[in-house]
Amino acid sequence: MKYGIPTDDGKTVSSVFGRAKSFAIYDDETRELAILDNEGVDSEHGAGTGAAACLAEKGVGIVLAPEVGPKAAQALEVAGIEIRNVQAGDALESAIRDQ
Repeated sequence: MKYGIPTDDGKTVSSVFGRAKSFAIYDDETRELAILDNEGVDSEHGAGTGAAACLAEKGVGIVLAPEVGPKAAQALEVAGIEIRNVQAGDALESAIRDQ
């Protein structure tokens, strides 16, 4: 399973989803963690839905985030991606380990 986690610093969970600077993608089969720049961070509209589409393209099955807006949540649901709440500011490793 692949997890997508919004992050602004590559170390901790961001307080925002669609406007996070990047996403940590963790693959629990290979135990690899990669940081993917969020190309939609500066989008005037649709940052959350764009982020959802990007994560779906990367094969993410679960998003770990403190909050996801309604349009992004709907896009994630349509893509079959589960949303699990985690605390903003938590270390990425802790957020993943607690799953």
